[in-house]
Amino acid sequence: MIWQAIAAASPTPTPVTVPGAGIFSSPLLLSLTIWVPIAFAIAIAIMPNPRGRYDVLMKQIAFFTNLGVLFVLFIAYNQFQTFLPTMQYEEKVPWLPVIGATYHLGVDGPGMTMLVLSGAIGIVSVLASLGIRERVRSYFCLLLLAQATVNGAIVARDMFVLIVFWGAAAIPLALLILGWGGPRRHHAAWRLLGYWGLGTGALVIGAMTLYAVTGGASFDMDVLLKAAISPRVQLAIGLLMIVAAATRLPLFPLHGWARDVYAEAPVGVTVIVAGSASRLGAYLLLRSLVAAEPAAAHLLSPLLAALAALTVGYAALVALRTVDLRQTAAHLAMVPGGITVLALAALSPLAIGGAVLSFFAGGLAAALIVGACATLSDRAQSRSLQVLSGLAPRMPVLTWLLIISAFAVLGVPVLATFPAELMTFFGSLKTQPIGAFLVAAGLAVAAVALATVLRRVLFGAANPDAPGVSDASLGETWYLALLAGGLMWVGVFPGGPKLPGTDTPLFDPGLVNVMSAGISDIASPYTGPNPVTGQ
Repeated sequence: MIWQAIAAASPTPTPVTVPGAGIFSSPLLLSLTIWVPIAFAIAIAIMPNPRGRYDVLMKQIAFFTNLGVLFVLFIAYNQFQTFLPTMQYEEKVPWLPVIGATYHLGVDGPGMTMLVLSGAIGIVSVLASLGIRERVRSYFCLLLLAQATVNGAIVARDMFVLIVFWGAAAIPLALLILGWGGPRRHHAAWRLLGYWGLGTGALVIGAMTLYAVTGGASFDMDVLLKAAISPRVQLAIGLLMIVAAATRLPLFPLHGWARDVYAEAPVGVTVIVAGSASRLGAYLLLRSLVAAEPAAAHLLSPLLAALAALTVGYAALVALRTVDLRQTAAHLAMVPGGITVLALAALSPLAIGGAVLSFFAGGLAAALIVGACATLSDRAQSRSLQVLSGLAPRMPVLTWLLIISAFAVLGVPVLATFPAELMTFFGSLKTQPIGAFLVAAGLAVAAVALATVLRRVLFGAANPDAPGVSDASLGETWYLALLAGGLMWVGVFPGGPKLPGTDTPLFDPGLVNVMSAGISDIASPYTGPNPVTGQ
């Protein structure tokens, strides 16, 4: 299965169809993923709710809204034409013709991969939020708005539209942290706004520079990102895009929001931030640097590899000495992002395929580790590693889920992070050998940190002075199990389940087959001589 995944990421994707493919290609599909959550957020906001009588109904509305969006995405995923490298499900409507902005949406293979991740995270975030008891109306309104903005940033094909959704995502998330976070929630929310605001500013400057050098007639990405511009301008824009991506992913040294947000935000919010919102940083690098500016990408690839190595190494070392479980998880959640950036720095077709698979796998792994540690902290009534000890016999469900989350961060076989990391390291050994070695060394330190945490929290001697503990509730089990199940499904069936002796997937076309649509075009500038050195 692993070698099938590697083959599927080659620059010559093979047509793959499932029964019933090609019967659904509505151009409104992508708009549904944005505006349906917004519409139901408004509906929840105006619903009468005397004395909290309809709190449960509001939670149900949020859940079934996300379930409906996930159903739409399931249709789009199954009907996706894996042999077409062009954008699919496109929508293009004039919006602000005076400045050349259009409501232009579309996805290719990497975009569809990100949408599938976002849809899964949407369901998980609602299940993780079932314990919310105060101001339920406001919480689920903001949650739906956050999910809508993430989807909008994924499918935007106009730079002006991208900036709107990219910047807007920080507002509902910051309000959720302020209203329902832990003791340091104000600090966490303002740090999130500060760092993400810096990234949005860098994105705006980069986009406006592109807009100016291409004639100032259109914000459409088909115009901006395909224009022939000088390597010097490419380099300046590339640096701005790296800053924007580094604040969102996050990458060292622009990671200052991650510890406080992951440690203080409500569990449902940490899942969204770690799972899908932060992956937008890597997605931006793929779109605006790797796919659009090959000369700048070659020049900046050592910088990206260095950032990846620093991020993984720093996160692992800090996790090794942190005594707060949620802060430990916050730093470990940075590791998958560092591996994704190494893949993007490698600039080889195999590594680019590994980066796209890592969008999905790394997002689920980061969400699972922060979610499992947050839930365990709540159930054990303590976050201190000096208090938590010997919990495995009393928390068997959370024990298994926490172990799976540790394996997911490290990328062990049977989980989706394994083929993603395998493709990343094999694809980067030739082009970025030093970066690959340093990231691998950081991953080894992360393994030591995870082993230390698991031994102390789960298998150490029980602490008689610790507060009482209880295992995960049904809702908590479901949301963590869905994250773990997604990782296992793609890890075992990267090319989709097939009947013995056949090559046609049964009902899942396979994530590696879907994501390959478009990778060939993205990787094409990197299959020949280096445009900078000519070698």
